[in-house]
Amino acid sequence: MRKTLTALSASLIALGLSACSEQTEQDASEMVDRAAADAADNAEVVENEVREATIDVADKVSAELKQDEQTDPDQGDGALDGTD
Repeated sequence: MRKTLTALSASLIALGLSACSEQTEQDASEMVDRAAADAADNAEVVENEVREATIDVADKVSAELKQDEQTDPDQGDGALDGTD
């Protein structure tokens, strides 16, 4: 995704800069590079947040299942045949 965003941004900037000065072109190129870096950083933050939230939810579900298993009056026969 990072490469796609960078390539797309660079292509759009290149088309728009055909009539601009070298300084403007350089500034725009730097802006694209910074934007791509920001997007990559933001994607990493989101990825970490999603991973942590997933772990929290999995821990809660596991705790609830353990509690249910301990308090369930009908433990069944232990066979995994759908009759419990």
